[in-house]
Amino acid sequence: MQTLKRRLAPAKRRPASAGLAGKRRSRKRLARPKISGRRILVAVVAVFLLFSVGRSVLPALGIETPGLPSFGGGGDTPTDAPTTKAPKAPTVDLNGVMVPGGGEPMITLNPGLVRLGGTVTVNGSGFDQGSVVEVYLGPSATAAQPSGKSKPSKAAAGKPVMVGTAKAGKYGIFTLNFPFPTKMTTPVLEVTAQARGSDKVAKADAAVAQGAGQAALSAVVGKPGDVINLTVKGFSPGEELQVFWGRINGDPALTLKADEDGSVGKTPIKVGVTAVGTTSLVVVGKTSGAAASAPFQVLRLYPSIKLAPYAVKATQSITFSGAGFAPGERVLVRLNAAGGQPVMAVTTDGAGGFKGAGLTMPYQLKGAQSLVFIGEQSRAATSTGFTILPYTPQARTNAYGGLPGTVVNFYATQFAPNEAVHVYAKTSKGAKGDLVSAFRVDKKGTARAVGQYTIPGNTENSVIFELRGQLSGSTATVNFKVDSSGGPVDIPTPKPYVLPKDLEK
Repeated sequence: MQTLKRRLAPAKRRPASAGLAGKRRSRKRLARPKISGRRILVAVVAVFLLFSVGRSVLPALGIETPGLPSFGGGGDTPTDAPTTKAPKAPTVDLNGVMVPGGGEPMITLNPGLVRLGGTVTVNGSGFDQGSVVEVYLGPSATAAQPSGKSKPSKAAAGKPVMVGTAKAGKYGIFTLNFPFPTKMTTPVLEVTAQARGSDKVAKADAAVAQGAGQAALSAVVGKPGDVINLTVKGFSPGEELQVFWGRINGDPALTLKADEDGSVGKTPIKVGVTAVGTTSLVVVGKTSGAAASAPFQVLRLYPSIKLAPYAVKATQSITFSGAGFAPGERVLVRLNAAGGQPVMAVTTDGAGGFKGAGLTMPYQLKGAQSLVFIGEQSRAATSTGFTILPYTPQARTNAYGGLPGTVVNFYATQFAPNEAVHVYAKTSKGAKGDLVSAFRVDKKGTARAVGQYTIPGNTENSVIFELRGQLSGSTATVNFKVDSSGGPVDIPTPKPYVLPKDLEK
């Protein structure tokens, strides 16, 4: 009963201050609600969804997020994505070959035979409208793996690389362009297009063009011997490269070696000898057989010759120097003709010139002459003229005149060096002279008080002495006046002169 009375009894009125304090305590309890396990689960799911959106949607829009791997279209950054899926197995037997039955995703590549560093277009169809298609580049399952010790490129290292994303259009069609790698060690790569979050996938092989290297020159015009820079790529790693000018056989102009990427950086080379006009520099891989060429305009050579002196006598030498020929070639020297047997050959230096060459002139040459210079490889030609001067000797006797019986000897100058001089005597002009003496001049063409001849007793008026050089063919004449003796002179008739063999020439 007492308990019931308490419940039915009216409550006591609380002071106003006590009511306000209670409300405040109640509000505090509402401001700090207890965190339940359900709320924690909801928060974790929200964070997961946000992270997933950041990984998938933002890269497709071209937006990179900090802390996430980049899959942008260069083809050189490896992805952490799982291995790409394989297309569904063929389902239809057509002419004995299992082929897809239709409606499956498909991609084609343009071009299918790819040049390193070129652009490849991927055309896809059969995907879901609006789906995001990821395109990967990786080793082909059917392509042979690279051999040797060369370091493979990232795209050929065994893990596909994302090269771009595209959105399938109204009919499930998309188009994507991506740059093909510039460094490859496998001849075939595989392109995979896979719809994100779907089993739609298609593959196609991209074959790297073999035998089609690339060569570039720093200049396209020059003459043989000019220095230009050559850059080469697209060959087998470490192979020997032969460089030709205007041809692809014979001995190469030079030999280079490709690096581990099949390339050669800027390398100074000399323009080789080839036909004037438009030609090509050709690079051939000795191992792969790959070839590359670059056009080049070869300018004409203008050789020149400096000769000294321009006038000489027999036994004297002329010297000459040349410039403007091809570097390292032989220059053939001919006399008075552009063909026939050359009289000598000189080799040019690295600048296409030469110095210090010379020729000694023989006695048989007389008057104006020409030397013709022709480059053996370049065929560049020039000529220059010179003159062979005659010898003009002078002679005199030990006396200008005398009576019959006078013994005469001779002085001579300006004959050819070391030649034999024969002395002929005649008593009248036009008469045939008789050989009466001989001597040899020294290396300067001079002789003093040489030879001997006695004026006969029956000689009247004068004796004409003719001195003939036997090598030079030159002649000096001396008139010896014979005074009148006033009567017969008893002088024995001289015996005929016998020429010594050592004075024949």
